[in-house]
Amino acid sequence: MITIKKTTYWHKLDNAAKIFPAVSNHNRSNVFRLSFYLDEEIDVDFLEHAVKLSLDRFQTFAVQLKSGLFWNYFAENKKPFKVEKEPPQICKYFKFAQNNDYLFKVYYLNNKVSLETFHSITDGTGAIIFLKTIVFKYYTLKGYTLEHENKILGELPYSNRESVDAFVRNYDSNNKKQLKEVKAYHLKGEKFKDDWNLLIKLQVPSDQFLNMCREKYKVSVTQYITALIAYAYYQEGTNAKGNKNPIKMLVPVNLRPYFDEITLRNFALYIKATYDLQHDWTFEEMLEFTKNEFFEQLTKEQLQQRLNALVGIEKNIFVRILPLFLKTIAFKIGYKQLAESISTMSLSNLGNVDLPTDLKLRIKDVDFITAGKDINCSICSVHNHININLISELKDISTIRYVVNHLRSEGIDLVIDTNYQEGYDEIL
Repeated sequence: MITIKKTTYWHKLDNAAKIFPAVSNHNRSNVFRLSFYLDEEIDVDFLEHAVKLSLDRFQTFAVQLKSGLFWNYFAENKKPFKVEKEPPQICKYFKFAQNNDYLFKVYYLNNKVSLETFHSITDGTGAIIFLKTIVFKYYTLKGYTLEHENKILGELPYSNRESVDAFVRNYDSNNKKQLKEVKAYHLKGEKFKDDWNLLIKLQVPSDQFLNMCREKYKVSVTQYITALIAYAYYQEGTNAKGNKNPIKMLVPVNLRPYFDEITLRNFALYIKATYDLQHDWTFEEMLEFTKNEFFEQLTKEQLQQRLNALVGIEKNIFVRILPLFLKTIAFKIGYKQLAESISTMSLSNLGNVDLPTDLKLRIKDVDFITAGKDINCSICSVHNHININLISELKDISTIRYVVNHLRSEGIDLVIDTNYQEGYDEIL
């Protein structure tokens, strides 16, 4: 392996990252989780050493957040990193100062390694690349011989393209899209205490599920799950039918394939499916509508227009000259009005987790979990199954139950798991 001696560095936050430091708190952590289930009990010392070696290679993770006059920025972080035992709360908000200023956590529990990442430093694609390297190095430190097959970035030479702000690099001041939005429908109800989230994991056979999507409905997995959850909201949501506010499903899209980028920083944009609740829907109609929404928005031209509009806001002279403390106030107001209020929920599909053969034999399962307001859904696949993780801050699980019952009615074989335990009613 080629090692690169790096000098002290700093870099700006990318376009997507800028808002998160301003709007994150205990009930809106903007933290997401990736987990690998190994074939053996975790050895903490080896895991901690593996993280250290990985940080030596991954410049964009070895950072701390600093405040400048006009913008936050990332500076090099040379402090030691400590892994921790996994807490009971998923995607918990954490103070960076209590984590040696690192913006991510690495947890262990029995045979599970989890990476929880603050969204400012990367998205799901960047995080899974980092976690694959950590686990690969963990096994090699323990004496296993593994071939990386060019699928473990930490075993390959560093490229400056990994650290680039791909939003700015692909910005075109022309051809901007108007980002006008209406408020979305939201579920209401009692929430769990202390920002706890209920996780319900649905594991389905890949072949069976893919065959149903492709042959019966002619849609993708993401389109099917998007439409199904929207239809569950429509059927089970309080006062949903006839509501003036539409259901709006936001689906992040990895922009790297569209713009030929390999950055490890954030590079994703949302597309959305918007369902008029004053319309009388069937599931099949909603599914066909979803398919059309994706078809219209998933083009480089449409994504380019959205990228231009978002980066254009950042480059506006009046925004640039605002001091950071005023930008922070504006971000808080803007996020509530233009992010939370216009989204019913988000659904993220990380896709198939591509692992080298030697490592794949040792990884028993992979989880991808995103937390947020109301209910969130995240999907990934490994081996021959797909994991659909539904996480909710609401005690009413009618919507999730509808999703489960619908999948069963389709003849899909389900394995269900949850973080809920007997006796939790007393504390939640």
